[in-house]
Amino acid sequence: MSTSEQPSGKAIAALVLGILGIVQIAPCIGPILAIVLGWGETGGIGRAGLILGWITLAMYALVAGTVLLLVLLGGAAALPFVN
Repeated sequence: MSTSEQPSGKAIAALVLGILGIVQIAPCIGPILAIVLGWGETGGIGRAGLILGWITLAMYALVAGTVLLLVLLGGAAALPFVN
């Protein structure tokens, strides 16, 4: 019978913060802390938190880029009407 290792506190915190970030309960600090805490972890729980942190940051970057593009295009569309 083999004994499994217990996940570290950092790994569990990374997973919890990754989940809180992706469901928008801790939208700004959650993904960043999940990446920081899950960075050195090799187990499944720490790696899951790290991946959730990166996915959440990628979604934020995509949303920010889309908003910026819409603002720029909206401003450009209004230019012909400015006297």
